[in-house]
Amino acid sequence: MTTPRQVEPAIVVRAVNSRLRVGRLTQAGQAITLTQTDGTTCGPTCLLAARLLLAPGDRAAMTGELVQEMAASEPGREGKQLLSVLSRQQLRLQRAMNVHGLGVLPWPKALGSTPWSVARQMTGIVSACALGDSRRRYAVRWVSDHGPAWGREVASIREVLAGGLPVILVTGGPLVLDDVAEGEPTVGSRLRTSLARTPAVPRHYVLALPWQTIGQEDPGEGSAHIYEPSSGSVRPLDLTAVRDPHRPGPRELGGWPRILAIIAPEN
Repeated sequence: MTTPRQVEPAIVVRAVNSRLRVGRLTQAGQAITLTQTDGTTCGPTCLLAARLLLAPGDRAAMTGELVQEMAASEPGREGKQLLSVLSRQQLRLQRAMNVHGLGVLPWPKALGSTPWSVARQMTGIVSACALGDSRRRYAVRWVSDHGPAWGREVASIREVLAGGLPVILVTGGPLVLDDVAEGEPTVGSRLRTSLARTPAVPRHYVLALPWQTIGQEDPGEGSAHIYEPSSGSVRPLDLTAVRDPHRPGPRELGGWPRILAIIAPEN
């Protein structure tokens, strides 16, 4: 008589202790915090987080890949193997996007990924998951994160999140952030202050998460739970709070002060 094979617990994705954790979550060392594998993969990591949160099939495929790797690895190294699997997925996703990062033209890896290629990938993820109206297309909308129009933008972000779909935010700032302490001005401090007054440029992607999907409460009017891929953190952020556009921003935005674009379903 054959002994039934023990079924391993499924890989899950959860916000645990203000971190986005991926793994089996049954024993120590089985789960890792999902973070970007290098300084250029913030976009692919946000997309990977969205895929794992929304598509159970992707987690099943990752479980299969992990099982194959674990067969030839030491016991107790599942977390490290999982980290390797997720890193490779980020890089594969980035390569696939950058082949046609500017329409028919490629985009260099050193510059990350374009907002338009990220939007196309999000459209595909939501379509594959058949969530709500899966025909809705994600698009890039450049915004001004101050003034009366910003309140309407935040309300539209929260409406999408309440419907169970994620939103990607493009953050950034001037070429140099003015983090010099006040005091007697020097040539260096004056130059830094001058550079901090240059126009803002896109620098980073973060992911606004549907609170029900991650098992959290509604963070309240004007706020959203933000996944920041360089740290793997998940924290609520008041999107309407006033931020100095020339100085470092909140860690939820990757340290950048501005939200420059929203990647969300078209109305």
